[in-house]
Amino acid sequence: MNELPSVALTRRFLALCQHYGSERLMIRIVASGRNTGAPGLPESDDWTTWDADEMRAAVDYLEHKRGVR
Repeated sequence: MNELPSVALTRRFLALCQHYGSERLMIRIVASGRNTGAPGLPESDDWTTWDADEMRAAVDYLEHKRGVR
């Protein structure tokens, strides 16, 4: 089984959910990135099933889109 996301990474993800205003919108942004070929983004739209690598890729992508990175 793949490694679960750390508490710190999950907190970053949840903070991004707050920034984007809703979990649903954030998931749509990740799905859009996945559809355009952004590497490593999770295939599932259920973030509770993401492993550490998928969560890290999603958080990195969302932070990049937000202009944090």
